[in-house]
Amino acid sequence: MTADDPKPGLGRRLRAAGRPSIGLALTAIGAIIALIAVAAGGGTPGSDGEEDDSPSGRSEGSVEECRRVDRRFTVRRSARVTVNFTARRPISVTGQGTATEQLADGSGEITITATATRRATLSARTRVSETGTATSMTRGRGRACAFAETPVEAARKARAGALERARREAERRAGPRAAAEAKRTASAQAREDARRRAEERVDQAERERTPGLEAEAQRAADRSAASEARQRAAAGGR
Repeated sequence: MTADDPKPGLGRRLRAAGRPSIGLALTAIGAIIALIAVAAGGGTPGSDGEEDDSPSGRSEGSVEECRRVDRRFTVRRSARVTVNFTARRPISVTGQGTATEQLADGSGEITITATATRRATLSARTRVSETGTATSMTRGRGRACAFAETPVEAARKARAGALERARREAERRAGPRAAAEAKRTASAQAREDARRRAEERVDQAERERTPGLEAEAQRAADRSAASEARQRAAAGGR
């Protein structure tokens, strides 16, 4: 070894002194100490001691809360129904006529009274649309989990999610019943309104048609009475 050579290490000096087993032991101890130092640092070299060991990859420090909800819900549905209704009403008007004729033999006169009837059927058709609403009560169940920075916030989010799932379950179960009831309600109301409106129209038509029928019946009765009176007079009142 020249004067310019660096000072040899302890292991090399031991090997040079004929004690290689001690040098190897010291080298192994140094490697073990280095591994312990890396493990105590919290990770592999170059990772700055940070590892994400959360199952969902969320940041360290976020918490998970789960909530279950079991409650009753009121499910509301609406339905719109259109109904056609026709109202019909038969009407009858009777007129009475009187005619007097002299007998052919001049012995007197004869008076004849006759009646005539005129009939008609009035009709009115209406179309009515109505909207009905109905509700149905049912139980809904839901469960949800949520992550947040604090347990309170995570619990709030989890409860909101569970409520939403429970509400959707209740709507799936009770929605058809409520919709059917809403349709029945709308149909009944529409039929009632259509019937009322149709009958109002028939009433109006009757008021407008009756005077004409009365006049027709009166003219027919007068003609019938006059014709029969002439025939009786010509036959001598028989």
